Amino acid sequence: MLSSCNIAAGVSYIITPDPSQKAIYTLQDVRTVVFVDDRRNTMHPSRLRLVVADRVTTDLLSKKIITTLVSPKDVFRVSATNDRYNEPLPIAALGKSVEADVVIYVELDSFGLTNDGQTANPTASCSLRVISVAESKRLFPTDQASHFVRATLKKVKPHRIASNSEIRKLAEELAQELGDAIAKVFYDHNIGRLGENLNRK
Repeated sequence: MLSSCNIAAGVSYIITPDPSQKAIYTLQDVRTVVFVDDRRNTMHPSRLRLVVADRVTTDLLSKKIITTLVSPKDVFRVSATNDRYNEPLPIAALGKSVEADVVIYVELDSFGLTNDGQTANPTASCSLRVISVAESKRLFPTDQASHFVRATLKKVKPHRIASNSEIRKLAEELAQELGDAIAKVFYDHNIGRLGENLNRK
């Protein structure tokens, strides 16, 4: 009897659909660019900003959420040139410089691999806004200044923060995970249980 109950429970677990999360915001299918800003210099090396932006861009294209996305490299190039000689451009102006209609603006809040220098605890967070270039106004969120996104890597082996090569790989993985979490704000996806197990493979 105990064995059959266990089997039944297992079957129920398998056939029950994964819990899902609806898109928090539906993007317009217009020319869009993703820009990751790090005014606090929390992300090292800084090239990881592009890793995050590229992951968001790739995911939105692969999920067919938007059909036209500007390469993040283009807007990063404009930002870097302008920051070198002038005050930082407003978000809408950055979008206009690459002929985008909408900017997905990501402002990094934190990015770290450990809290104490010994225990691996890769965690990143950012504030997210969607900006209309033509109207120079926030499209999302409308009820607060920005939407908070957090990403973590779980079950990381301690040795991964002991060598420079592993630290670089881990930082890249965390940047990818943050990009994934940002993109998921804009499309329906599975969460928990089987979804989590698939992510760990």
